[in-house]
Amino acid sequence: MNDMLKLSTDTKEKCGLALILTRDKARKGKTSLIASLILNGPLFVISGDEWLPSFDLPRMIRGQITEVHAIASRLRSVRSSTCYRLFDSLANIPSKGEPILVLDFLHTFYDTDIPLRTRLFRLRECCRELKRLAFYRPVIVMIQEGEGEDYEKLIPALSQIADQIFTLEPESEHIKQPALF
Repeated sequence: MNDMLKLSTDTKEKCGLALILTRDKARKGKTSLIASLILNGPLFVISGDEWLPSFDLPRMIRGQITEVHAIASRLRSVRSSTCYRLFDSLANIPSKGEPILVLDFLHTFYDTDIPLRTRLFRLRECCRELKRLAFYRPVIVMIQEGEGEDYEKLIPALSQIADQIFTLEPESEHIKQPALF
């Protein structure tokens, strides 16, 4: 987690692609990374699945600053439900601009309705677009380790283009006793 927070402060001056591997969904970690990134400036988020931190994000920001609306307006997001849409989202982003965070990148490539050969081709195209974007701006890609059955076939293409690879430890579940009053 400390590496992720350091990564969020390095995004101002560093271009390149950072790959973050998680062992679980890491929703709290993703939300805190987004919060720390938008506190430093604008951010563009591409979600590979249906989850975006809409409820917890304002709470995290409010804990650090009172101008929640102004800070939250720095965040732009897109959801990509298929590998085709993910490629379109990446291809339509201009080279220069704010940092990019891609959540659950490989999730769209686990769709077994699309032939594996087509998914691998789209993955290589997406990696090419990520490299293009990472040349001009910071790009952070988060994936869950071993999530799908084709993980071992998909991960090499992504890990080859990464400048840095981090592993995020599983989040511990805090047990809170409910308040009586």
